[in-house]
Amino acid sequence: MSDLRSRAKTFYNALDLEKPVGHGLDKLNVPALPQSLYIEQLHGNGLHDPVQQLADQIDFAESAGSYLFTGNRGTGKTTELLRLAKILDSYRCEVFYADLSEYLNLTQRIEVSDFLIAVLGALSEKVRERFGDEVAGRGYFERIGDFLQAEVNLTEMKFGAAGVDLKAALSQNPTFKETLQQKTRGHIEVLVKQAREFALEVVNKVRDACHDPDRKVVLIIDSVERLRGVGDAKDVHEVFKSAETLFSAHAEKLRFTGLNIVYTVPPYLQALAGSLGSYYAGGRVYSLPSVHIYEACPADGAVPKVDEQDGPQKMLAVVAARYPAWRDFFSEVQLRDLAQSAGGDLRDFFRMLRLAITRAPGLNQLPLSDAVIADAKAAVRNDMLPIAADDLDWLEKVALTHKAALESLDKLPDFARLQQSKYLLHYRNGEDWWDIHPLLRDELRAHVSKRPSA
Repeated sequence: MSDLRSRAKTFYNALDLEKPVGHGLDKLNVPALPQSLYIEQLHGNGLHDPVQQLADQIDFAESAGSYLFTGNRGTGKTTELLRLAKILDSYRCEVFYADLSEYLNLTQRIEVSDFLIAVLGALSEKVRERFGDEVAGRGYFERIGDFLQAEVNLTEMKFGAAGVDLKAALSQNPTFKETLQQKTRGHIEVLVKQAREFALEVVNKVRDACHDPDRKVVLIIDSVERLRGVGDAKDVHEVFKSAETLFSAHAEKLRFTGLNIVYTVPPYLQALAGSLGSYYAGGRVYSLPSVHIYEACPADGAVPKVDEQDGPQKMLAVVAARYPAWRDFFSEVQLRDLAQSAGGDLRDFFRMLRLAITRAPGLNQLPLSDAVIADAKAAVRNDMLPIAADDLDWLEKVALTHKAALESLDKLPDFARLQQSKYLLHYRNGEDWWDIHPLLRDELRAHVSKRPSA
């Protein structure tokens, strides 16, 4: 293997965004990259640190509460949740972390029944992992399986003694999940009551195991932001709408006595922040924005001004921490260009870097040319095209006002689709605001220029 190919492969694999950066809390049992790769205050300064603010809310509150945390996939959300766990651990909280995608199919509409079963099942398993059977007791999946068969008459599946079959069915069997939702709709209050009794039982057992009757127990539920529909527009719309219903209409059902719980939620629910946050402890949705590549929210109709010394510089630091010899491949100007073109989105930034790096062995030339950089940007842009005319009209409103431009809640699923596709990016510079993805600005200009003059 040539030296250039070997170096390119090393650089390429250093840009791994699938694994979070860990913070040394090994008992969470989460595969993670070394803490040395973590860049402090990547998403802002110490005055606006949603993770520290959330940790303080949990620490200060006398009673347990449920909290909402959001951020686009690829912003470093799981890394920040692991930091949250580390901070809470230093406050003498007993913290558990669960990736909900391991327990629930997130490509279908969600209801309070399957959501609660997955969440409490995850808690049960995580307590068993840390403290063993003596503390965990009879698992939640096993208990709820008995109830589903005896009281709900859900006989489509014989659940194993450890509830493994129920867990697998929820996460892998779409037909079973739909059947579960249908048959439990008349039993929601009983399910909620049993879930709360189980949660309180677990909390008390954990406190006994820690020899601390006042120990706060915290469960972090990650990956709910991956909830997305597949198939036709109707199915996609229903999935997004179900998330709104779950976290707004059923907010009270997602609270547990004694158990502090942090739910990650899809970022499009941030558009409901005023009303949604009031249902939860802390009175807000704790949001992790895109990296601050802009100075501030611009005036109406203006394009945001890039902050050369803040976000882009920190995005360069992310690359330098992972591959110190990055200047062999890119100039600083090129790297800043890619950071700005990504709009502060780390996933798109890494995607463009990787696309460019793979060209190096074939070209047998370093540093890479500006043409290679342009090709990488074009490839990511093309993944977002074509864009429907009515979507471009909406993007135009966002670009002009830097607000969600959400006319009614009926349009929330459409807003969700735009954000999930990265057409829209969320920022916070003293206030929450939105802008279109920088790679789409030319597309929007072309759309507006074709509009007949008034």
